[in-house]
Amino acid sequence: MGDVVCAVPEKTSLRKRKRRGEPGIVASLGAAARRARADMWRETLPNAWESIMSRIRSFDYSQKNAVLVPVAALGVGGMLLYWLRSGRKIKTIDMGEGWWGAGERPPKGKEDTSIRPFKIETSDKEIEDLHQRLDRFRFTPSVEGAAFHYGFNSSYLRKVVAYWRNQFDWRKQVEVLNKYPHFHTTIEGIDIHFIHVKPSYVPHGQAVRPLLMVHGWPGSFYEFYKIIPLLTEPAKHGLNEGDVVFEVICPSIPGYGFSEAPHQKEFDSIATARIFHKLMNRLGFKEYYLQGGDWGARITTNMAQMLPQSVKGLHLNVVFVTLEGLGKVISIMLGAYVPWLVGFSREDARRLYPFMQKNIYDVLRESGYLHIQATKPDTAGCGLNDSPVGLAAYIMEKFSTWTDKSFLHKDDGGLESKYSLDELLTNVMIYWVTSSIVSSMRYYKENFSKDPNIHNRVGVYVPTGIAAFPQELLHAPRVWAKDVYKNIITYTYMPRGGHFAAFEEPKLLAQDIMQFVRKVEQL
Repeated sequence: MGDVVCAVPEKTSLRKRKRRGEPGIVASLGAAARRARADMWRETLPNAWESIMSRIRSFDYSQKNAVLVPVAALGVGGMLLYWLRSGRKIKTIDMGEGWWGAGERPPKGKEDTSIRPFKIETSDKEIEDLHQRLDRFRFTPSVEGAAFHYGFNSSYLRKVVAYWRNQFDWRKQVEVLNKYPHFHTTIEGIDIHFIHVKPSYVPHGQAVRPLLMVHGWPGSFYEFYKIIPLLTEPAKHGLNEGDVVFEVICPSIPGYGFSEAPHQKEFDSIATARIFHKLMNRLGFKEYYLQGGDWGARITTNMAQMLPQSVKGLHLNVVFVTLEGLGKVISIMLGAYVPWLVGFSREDARRLYPFMQKNIYDVLRESGYLHIQATKPDTAGCGLNDSPVGLAAYIMEKFSTWTDKSFLHKDDGGLESKYSLDELLTNVMIYWVTSSIVSSMRYYKENFSKDPNIHNRVGVYVPTGIAAFPQELLHAPRVWAKDVYKNIITYTYMPRGGHFAAFEEPKLLAQDIMQFVRKVEQL
């Protein structure tokens, strides 16, 4: 108590002195206080610093890591999070708008958006016309030992035509085609055909995932008829693991089969992608999986580039890559000798080399059709549209060497080793009865008349699965695919199969799709 009483008057007297104008005393007291504080810090800081350093030196190596590694990770993670949230916007393809119908576009809100059931039909007149044309087939003898080196072997073609004329039952095949529900809906002025298959039974609590599957050329929606039951009813086909069931939507590309052909120029894969997004939206889906090969791979890739927020996952059975750039050239040069150095696996090297043979000569031999269709499709197309035999030879030849390159050496093109004539001719008939071969060929011109690399300049960031079939026309190693597909979840070297995967190896493809979707759902 006494100390307190003495202290208060002292403070009072100091304040009084200051008010009286006695600066000398106040200044000397302030200087003394500052010197005292300085002395305190001079004594305290070295001791504190020495204490900190001694603690650090006392840590062993593992203790330092236990502290420093988490701190560093936290710092890096924070900077990465800041970078991701502060402005790296994913580049997308502009969705745009289009009108492909005949005449003027109706006012907004006046377009027919209904979904209409559709049934494939035939008639006696249609079948009689076909038979008359087949009867007038003019046979062209092949050179000896030609096999399929010159294209479709004409001796084997004579057998195909005889079967088509006398044994093939188009009415029966129409019934097969109609076993799944067909629909039409009008989008951007043209009627879009699609099949929509739902599981017949779904256990309580089981989620059904929508899957859009897109065909290519010279295929059709019919390519998926063998894989659809595996995806919609896996339990019946030994594929049931109780967690993945699909409802499958298979549209026909506009200008193919029962989808109306565009009436305007420049209808390309981006326009198709936009139309198929609109189709899925019209069916009530906000998120969905995509699967494609050939043109279907390009279209579904564009869909993922256009509206990534709507695509839960993208599965492809072919990947188109460009061989431009110094990096690709170096990897091609070194890959045959040190594949691991350029990111190739042994299987990549086996499928890529000898490079000139597999990626230049073989591709040139198999792509003559592409140059015709990408430049003047109507010239050849009009002849094919008038001759069912010419149409069959032109289409079915692709199902030979695109299924297995070695079939080039077989007199029958190996066609009946993987497919039945009924299956092959049904696909041909879809083109024949719809007169769609010319419009399907035009699709090449519309796409190749623009910059073909535009699709590789926009990354795909949705989860992606790739099934690499060994007999595909071109092999794309994972390290090359990553140039465009930035989020590859699965990459599978398939044990067998070629270009028409769903048609040829439906079970293998279904298993890979399911494996991919399981992994995506676990993310």
